[in-house]
Amino acid sequence: MSARAAGAKQTGTGVRAKALAAAGALLAEVGADELSLRLIADRAGIGLTSIYHYFENKDALLVSLALGGLEDLRRDILTLQKSPEFDSPMRGGARAFFAFAESRPRLFSLMFSERLLVSHQTLREAEQKIVLAYQAAVEADDRVPPRHQENAAYALWALGRGMAAIIASYPGGRPPEDLLAKLFAGGGYLIDHPE
Repeated sequence: MSARAAGAKQTGTGVRAKALAAAGALLAEVGADELSLRLIADRAGIGLTSIYHYFENKDALLVSLALGGLEDLRRDILTLQKSPEFDSPMRGGARAFFAFAESRPRLFSLMFSERLLVSHQTLREAEQKIVLAYQAAVEADDRVPPRHQENAAYALWALGRGMAAIIASYPGGRPPEDLLAKLFAGGGYLIDHPE
């Protein structure tokens, strides 16, 4: 690859990364409904045409943001299930899920958007990778008999998805603090007492 081609490739990657970074920051500030490609271009300091080079439309950009968030969550689950800070791998994996929901509520809502999941196989595949990461936490927990591990992992994931739907149903992904506390405490109880 020539130096010029390599420079063009780096610039292109830089434009895409700038657009995603600006979109992520704006998503956290204004939410997905208020996000526009023009607003993202202005925030990123790049031309609108440059964004269209990488993203066909707003949904394509939102899918990219959601995919990045799903990968971050998968990594967090794998990391925290091994952390000695938690009594069990399931507790560490659940903490990763809850911490993500608390710290990045609008991205969390976007990641589990039924509208996007229904129409984008790549999002469903990325979510399945998270289910498998959480299943590894269930399998590493000796409180769940081996014959129930896969089913327990899917049931606990469904609980998490239900919580995600509740969180997403509030403006900005921010339900009242008392409801959020109840959701997390109840989910934590069920995870700590799987039998």
